[in-house]
This record gives sequence, structure tokens and C-alpha cells, in this order.
Amino acid sequence: MGRLLAATILVLLSTQVLANVSAVFLNPGADHELFWSNVNNIMHASSDKHAIELKTHYSNRDRILMLNQAVEIASQPQLPDYLMMVNDKQVAKKVLQSFYQKPVYIVFLINDIDANTRTELLTDPHWQQYLLPAIIEDNNQIGRESAASLAPYFTTKPAHVVAIAGDDVRETSLQRTEAMEGYFNLHLDIVLEQVVFADWQLEKAYEQTHFILKRFPGVDGIWTGNDQMAAGVVKALKETRRKPGEDIKISTINPSLYSYELLKSGEVNTVGGGSFLLGGVAGLNIANHHQNGQFNLCLEQQFYRQLTVDSDMFTMIFNQQWQPLYQQEVLSICKLSLD
Repeated sequence: MGRLLAATILVLLSTQVLANVSAVFLNPGADHELFWSNVNNIMHASSDKHAIELKTHYSNRDRILMLNQAVEIASQPQLPDYLMMVNDKQVAKKVLQSFYQKPVYIVFLINDIDANTRTELLTDPHWQQYLLPAIIEDNNQIGRESAASLAPYFTTKPAHVVAIAGDDVRETSLQRTEAMEGYFNLHLDIVLEQVVFADWQLEKAYEQTHFILKRFPGVDGIWTGNDQMAAGVVKALKETRRKPGEDIKISTINPSLYSYELLKSGEVNTVGGGSFLLGGVAGLNIANHHQNGQFNLCLEQQFYRQLTVDSDMFTMIFNQQWQPLYQQEVLSICKLSLD
């Protein structure tokens, strides 16, 4: 009985130590935006797995709100151990100023600060300790692969394509868009007519599609930067008596309930994704850093891939199986089990 009690106490104490690790995620999106919701869900699955106390603050794509949230968190007497954020609309510098000389580790994911800024910050002893490596993917590869996935569906040569990208501010969007343009421009049997921006929103993509169809009535394909914009494209095409996925081929990025239904119905031809898993990688690295002082797991891993309706990723997202998804798509790939 005595040994059992002692073992129980040790387990409780170790759990308590882990539970004392706290993290805040400044989510730049809204809770109804499926990509940012997926990032949050997989991050919480990771945090639950590793006993990290995680709080998420959504800024609804409002950089002023994000900055105010950061200032409020930095002014609290009880600071989090880790702050995770996305360099959305270049708000990072002001957020970092709020946490300067405070014992909070900073983690950028999906959108990092620019290389020159990071190099400059790392000359400061404070940031040498508290600015951790970024968790990002090769967005040029994502742009190329998403464009390449659309090409085999064209039956006319040359095929005429229009792209509806996210925005012209975020580095992630710019890199993907430039790589997509590069791919199409290298192929003589594809003509990229125009790139427009819809700020990741369904309604704006819907409006842009009507504009596109008036200017390019014979367009063969539409490349879209996310699932919600693809849904806007599909809505507009149906209103103009065109069959999405047949009359006009469509590709998109981000596995979600939107893109699953569109792919299943054939209204979207290709879906790629996996970048939301970086939220889980962030939680894993925080756990590893807290225990071992190392922040280096899966930082070079590319999680993006093309998906089918039968993909495990789609199935687990559809069924809200975030713990199994984290186990299969992050832990097993990173090959680490933290005890």
C-alpha cells in the first residue's frame, strides 16, 4: 500500500509540473473560419496530450484587436510561459515590444517575421533566450503543388486559368501565389489570365468570380487559395448555369467540411492541405522545450499534401477526431513520445 501511495503521489506531482506549463495562442482568424478553427483544434489536442494549459484569443483578422490582446496579456501579473502567434499583417514587431524583458517564450507559426528582423532580434540577449524557432512550411512548394494538381484536368490547349488568392500582404499568401504563377507561366499549354484577391472570404470570392466570368467567359480553370473562397466560386458558377468541376475546373487548399463536401460532389477537382497541423507541432515543441530545453521537432517537415475524399485526414476532421489526428499526423511523423 505504501509503495502504491508513493507511486501515485509521484504521478500526481509530475502531472502537476506539466500542468503548470501555460501557453496562449493569438489566433489571427475567427472561430468560424475553418482553417483557423482546425489550427486551434489540433493545437488543443496537442496541449491536452502534453498537459499544457492553453488559452486561445481570436482576433477576427483585426490587427488592432490582436495587438490590444497582446498588450493586455503582457500586462497581467500572471504571465504565460509561452506565447504562440502568427505574424498577421506585420503586427509582430509591436507585439514583441510588449513582451520585451518579460520571461515569455515567443513562438511564430505559419507566418514568421522576416529573416532580417529575426537576425536583428537575435543580437539581443533577451531574444536569444526567449525567441524560439519558427514553425512554418515551404509555401513555394504548396503554391507549385496546388497549381500542378489542377493541370491534368484540362482538356483544351491552351487552358485559360484565373487565380483567386487570399491577400497581397501576408508572406504565406504572397509566396504561394508567386509559386502558383511561376508554375502556370512555365507551362505553354496553360495561360494564367489574371490573379485577383478575395481576402480568404467566401462572399468576396463569389463577387470576384462574377467579375472574372464577365471578363473571361471562356475560362477553363480557377485556382483558389482556400476552401471558403472555393465555396464562393462554386456558388457563382451555379448562378451562371455553369457546372463547377466540369465546365470549369477548380482547385483549392485546406481540408475542411467545406472542401470535403465540394470534393465529394465533384464540384471541386483537387484539394490540398495539412498546414493546420503546424498548430499541433507547436504544442509538441513546447512540451519538448519545457522538458528537455529543445525546440527542434519537425521544423523541416512538410505536412501539405494532395487529398482524396477517402483520406484519413478528411475522415478524422469530419468526425472531429482531433486526438487520433494529432497522434497519426504529428506524433507518429515526428517520432517522439513525451512521458
